[in-house]
Amino acid sequence: MGLPAQPNFITLACRDVERMADLLRAFGWPESAESEPVHRLFQCSNGVVIALYGAQNYEPHFGPVPEGFRAFTLGVNLGGPGEVDTAHAALQEIDGVELLGEPLDSPHGFRGFSFRDPEGNVWDVAWKRGSTVDQDGSLTWA
Repeated sequence: MGLPAQPNFITLACRDVERMADLLRAFGWPESAESEPVHRLFQCSNGVVIALYGAQNYEPHFGPVPEGFRAFTLGVNLGGPGEVDTAHAALQEIDGVELLGEPLDSPHGFRGFSFRDPEGNVWDVAWKRGSTVDQDGSLTWA
């Protein structure tokens, strides 16, 4: 049996779990009742859980969390180009978000922008021509 194509639980190793939890709350993301101070859980609308856990718990096994770009991005895909612009405007008002540029249109059919969170993770917010985002937030890639 192979691994099912269903990533559904993403844990971010954080130096400051509470600051990151405050950021996700500012996004309007619902925190799970199962959340606890050392392991925050946020239930996304598409079934994915974002967890926040202290970096110090991982470092003895995997080494220190690197500073700067970590060679991956977290993506939030939206239903249309106007939603990208609206998200960009909203994120300007949230403490801890470092916008990394204005929304732009790529020659590959994307409209989007990136931002950095207080832990240094880079997030991409985008719309892709031909893709769909269902009411529950599920993405179908065209």
